[in-house]
Order: sequence, then structure tokens, then C-alpha cells
Amino acid sequence: MVITRTKELIFGYIEDNIRRRMQNWKNKFLSSAGKEILSKSVATAMPTYTMACFKLHCKLCKEICALMANYWRGEQDNRNKIHWVSWKKMTKDKKEGGLGFKDIQSFNKALPAKQIWRIITHPNLLANKVFKAKYFSKGNIQSCKVPNNASWFWQCIMGVRGDISWGVWKRMGNGKNTKIWEDR
Repeated sequence: MVITRTKELIFGYIEDNIRRRMQNWKNKFLSSAGKEILSKSVATAMPTYTMACFKLHCKLCKEICALMANYWRGEQDNRNKIHWVSWKKMTKDKKEGGLGFKDIQSFNKALPAKQIWRIITHPNLLANKVFKAKYFSKGNIQSCKVPNNASWFWQCIMGVRGDISWGVWKRMGNGKNTKIWEDR
């Protein structure tokens, strides 16, 4: 994948693909449950691979959510129907009174966080050895600095590092590599 400077231009194809798919679906022939399942299974799944590697622009995430919301709510006489419930409430779990739609921005943070967890728990994988050699050869992933010439993938991972640091604890083991004042 050729990466240039603007992420909006590079990842704009995701929104275009989702919009094209939703226009092809016959909205008036589906029930609310059918529209919900279709948008959850297809529209949420399309950007997943890209979000696992790159942080999408906030504007793009909001536009994807807006496409999903407008499709689910439907249209009448080529105009969108009234939005009785906010999208934020619809993204809550069904146990909490929502519909269980995924919040794309939160999902976009969760996938790179999963990559960090994979680096921590499986340090012997080849990709993790390469990252360790290139970015944090002398320390660990929680305390390494992000170089200016880091790849977009590494910058994305380091952008969510702070979000998961509160949940990561270090096991003592023999205590040789433990920094008593810094490690949790």
C-alpha cells in the first residue's frame, strides 16, 4: 500500500465502498432487524482490516457511523426519517438499552490496542521481534519513545498505548528486570 501524506484521501475508499453497498441494498424491503444485521455485519466489517493497522481520521469514523445510522433509520420520499434516538445511545449494549452497534472510533482504538497486547503476550513472533529490534530494543513497549520517522502503523500503536497502560501489570518473576518505582 502506497502511503502519502493525507489519510483522508488514502482511506476515503472505505466510505465510498460502504456508501455504494448501502445504496445497492433495498432499504424498503427490509425490517428494522434486517437492516440492523446487514449494517452490523457488512458496514462494520469493511473497515476492520484497515483499522487494525492504521488509525482512521475522526471525520471518516463519524461519516461511517452516519451512513450506518441513516441506513438503519431509513428514508421516506427520498428524505431521511426522523432520528428519534441518538447514535450514541444506539451504540450501547443491548443489556444497557441500546442496539449494540459498534462505535467506529472506539473500535478503531481497540484494534491497535489488541496489537500491543499481542506484542506483550507473544514476544517470540517474527513480527514482534522485528518491532522490538527497530523501536524498543533496550526497553519495553510501555516505555519506548516514538521516533520521528516511525511508520504509520507504529505511530498508530503508540497512540493507543496510553489507553491500555492502566490495565497492564507486570509479573515480578525473579525481579531482575523490574523497575520498582516505574512498573505496575
